[in-house]
Amino acid sequence: MKVQVAVWIAAMTVLGSGCERKADTAPVQPAAAVAGPTVEVTTVRVQRGAVVQRVSAPGSLVAARESHIGTEVAGRVVRVFVAEGDRIEAGAPLFQIDPAPYEMALRQAEAGVDVARAQRTQTEADLARAQTLRRQAVMAQQEFDRLVTGVAVAQAQERQATEALALARFNVGRTLVRAPYAGSVAKRLVDEGTTALVQPQTIVLVVQETGELEAEAAIPESQLALVQLGDQARLRVEGLAEPIAATVSAVSDTIDPATRTYLVKMRVPNADRRLKAGIFTHVEILPQARTGVLVVPPDAVRNEEGRTRVLVVRGGRAAAVPIEIGITSPDAVEVLSGVADGDEVLVGEAARTIAPGMAVTVVPAAAAGPGA
Repeated sequence: MKVQVAVWIAAMTVLGSGCERKADTAPVQPAAAVAGPTVEVTTVRVQRGAVVQRVSAPGSLVAARESHIGTEVAGRVVRVFVAEGDRIEAGAPLFQIDPAPYEMALRQAEAGVDVARAQRTQTEADLARAQTLRRQAVMAQQEFDRLVTGVAVAQAQERQATEALALARFNVGRTLVRAPYAGSVAKRLVDEGTTALVQPQTIVLVVQETGELEAEAAIPESQLALVQLGDQARLRVEGLAEPIAATVSAVSDTIDPATRTYLVKMRVPNADRRLKAGIFTHVEILPQARTGVLVVPPDAVRNEEGRTRVLVVRGGRAAAVPIEIGITSPDAVEVLSGVADGDEVLVGEAARTIAPGMAVTVVPAAAAGPGA
């Protein structure tokens, strides 16, 4: 029995040593031998350039100025000179308050000035005579002082009467209300015969400045840093074949908490009055270009599982590289981090369909196959 075990152990030892020698002599397969078929792709070089992100938003045209015009003096409206839709020039008469009561007050004020002037003249003459008597020691000092005070009071009363006369004349002038600027009458709220009040003020007309309008658009706060004063804009209005050129004239510093937007205004020339306040417009703002930044084509960028990345060729395979992007446009995407100037990134259909790790072959764009 011991002899049989010894023979079995010896046989196993010989067999094992033979296997080891066979394994030592087996050739090592190169990595390329296990690689699968490659896919033809095209690439572009990451480089520095310029990018402009257009900002689009719905908007509306409003009057550059709108005034609710009422009366500065109370009274009966005797005439309204304009109707809704009328175009008016600066200083044109709009409506008339009955001037009769104010004209009577003016005449009373004129008479008051005459009385005050006569009283001042009389007291000054009395004082002149008193000065002679005082030098002759005929008049008591107390009486003389009374005349001096009387002259001062008379002079003050004359000034007071003069100011009352100026106010009366001013009130007569305010009975005729004129246009503060050139524009058009948006609303006529009062007809002849209405008694206009000052407090609360009776609004007679609503006047709008229409020779120049303003376009207003609410821009999302995510685009807060894009729009600046002086940026060019294009406005598209239904019914007009060509867009209207405009310039950003105001950018609000306040975010609306309800809509998370901020207001942007643009001046819109309207000398021919073809545009109307209140109409809808589509606003496209063209911010100033950001230059000298790293850019890649839009079709090189992939968004997957909440991550933004591009594919680069490394060691004959497609490798995914996470990137951080800035502003985008139809032609270029700004890259803030992840790739460097000169890196090659996949573009075209391959950039969207190839899985990271696949073997690829870079070919010129003209020779790329249908899978590129």
